[in-house]
Amino acid sequence: MRQEDKLIEKFGKDPGFRVPDGYFEELNVRIMSNLPSYPEAPRSADLSKWQRVKPYVYLAAMFAGIWLMMNMFHHITMSSGQFNLENPPEALIQLAESESYDAVPVFHLESDYDLEKEVSGNYDSFDEFETDFGYELSPEYSSMEISVLPATEGQSV
Repeated sequence: MRQEDKLIEKFGKDPGFRVPDGYFEELNVRIMSNLPSYPEAPRSADLSKWQRVKPYVYLAAMFAGIWLMMNMFHHITMSSGQFNLENPPEALIQLAESESYDAVPVFHLESDYDLEKEVSGNYDSFDEFETDFGYELSPEYSSMEISVLPATEGQSV
């Protein structure tokens, strides 16, 4: 026989605790009678017209800001949509048709040293350089002499 069965046989299944009759029916009334009196919540002051309208004004301002922002984005995209290769603005057309415009972009694959060596080899004075490129050098540079840079190993002059 199990230990639990021995205990049930000796003491029975009755737990020994009983709730008095009508206890739960009267419980709420007894608890409420024992609580201290609760003061009534103070009534809030009447709101002014601005306080009543303020959330709606803020909401309208937010939607107006969103509308303005979307309108700005629309105008930006429409103006940038007009700038393409099929329909360039008039200023770009005039620039492209001018004689001084060189349409070929210049990309140098040479180092700065190689470019400096090439320029110093082609020009004997800054006067020639100024006339070819339309530059005016400041006086401290115009008195300098151009000298050919020495060739490094593996490079020819």
